[in-house]
Amino acid sequence: MCDVLQSIKEQITDIENDVTTPDSPENDIYEAAEPALLNMPVEIILKICSFLDAHFLKHTMSKVCTRFSDILADDHLWKYWVHSKIKGCFPPLPNLKIWDDVQVDWEEICVEMDVEKKKWSNVKESMRHIVVKDVHFASVDTVLLVNKGELCVSGGRDRGMALWNVLNITPHDKSDNTTTLNEAKPKYIRDAHAGWVWDLAPDNIDCASTVYSASWDNTVKAWDLATEFCCVQTFRCGMSALSVVTTDNAVMAGLYSKKILTFDQRAGSNPVSSYKAHRGPVLALNVRKNMVASVSEDKTLAVWDRVAGKLLVSDVRITEKAYPVCISWSPSAMYIGDSKGSLHLLHPEEHKYIKSHELWPEPPIIKPSSKITGCYQSQGNMIVCSDRGEIKFLYNCYPPEEYSSVKTSTFDVTQLRYLDSVMVIGTCDSALEFWVPNERYQDQQL
Repeated sequence: MCDVLQSIKEQITDIENDVTTPDSPENDIYEAAEPALLNMPVEIILKICSFLDAHFLKHTMSKVCTRFSDILADDHLWKYWVHSKIKGCFPPLPNLKIWDDVQVDWEEICVEMDVEKKKWSNVKESMRHIVVKDVHFASVDTVLLVNKGELCVSGGRDRGMALWNVLNITPHDKSDNTTTLNEAKPKYIRDAHAGWVWDLAPDNIDCASTVYSASWDNTVKAWDLATEFCCVQTFRCGMSALSVVTTDNAVMAGLYSKKILTFDQRAGSNPVSSYKAHRGPVLALNVRKNMVASVSEDKTLAVWDRVAGKLLVSDVRITEKAYPVCISWSPSAMYIGDSKGSLHLLHPEEHKYIKSHELWPEPPIIKPSSKITGCYQSQGNMIVCSDRGEIKFLYNCYPPEEYSSVKTSTFDVTQLRYLDSVMVIGTCDSALEFWVPNERYQDQQL
């Protein structure tokens, strides 16, 4: 019986081979009907692309062949994909003058949106979360990232400052995503100031050689990163310095006395100019080109033109119920975070208040409000941090659209910085928390 079945199978196989030989017309028809990417309709290719990662489309698929390159070179296609991701208005202010001179790079924005969303929506798989304690012995009030996120500087109420090599802060167990370290050994300067260290600023964030610190001891100090973090100059402010920024050769400090001073390292330790734009302490500064934006405890914004030496605008009312805490200023938007969880959008060119968005709704009176202690924005994304220990990741549209969030391991966040995919926060729990991409450690091993 087995021999009979085997014989039948062989006969069927012979018949199939005769019917579908390589030279037969039927086989030509079959091959002609077989779908292929090179002759597939554009509509189907675009449908396939809509399911793929934008980074893969730009850096891999567009390099496969000329046809794919031509299809993915269409700027309107990338613009459509950007708008398909969000529900709000993008850019947040589409009628700015800058859009008459600068063309929006929709491809770059789309890729950035996808990369950041993928990273922070899968933070346990993509990032190493490291909590460092017992270096500062009081609240870490200010942190700073420079040089592509490789160096971090921190300062706090212990009056000390620390210089960290981010990639040297490695967990003991590489299988853990969140690790608490108590033995990190940065370069620590005890009594760097005679008062609380309140704010930090670099001379150049991408290639920093000097970092400036503002303190309650009425000084701003310059620290040389190349000479083992030594203080090279002290600027006398005459009052507590609450904020500091740099632009060109100028160092500018916002004071508790409502003044804003300008120093030049080449001109010695005394200020070369000053102005008074507020009726309360100057809480935060931000610089764009020749303009300096300041926010104050008097709940207003002011903008100073350094070249003209005059105020462009002052007494711009932000909100009546809270005071501003942080400011983020880009060519496409100005955001100010306040002490009660609201993010305010202002016109970046005319410096006018536009509207507000409540990121953290105000709780019942028995609970404290969520203060926005950090705001970072890029072309397509935003990172906003609350002092209550939550970090939100949003698309930079209006209203901002949240796509992910993470909880900090410690509480009472004081400041947030983000640079080249590395994020760091300072906390009142004498701790710093780092989020470092896994590939940074892999690159170091290679």
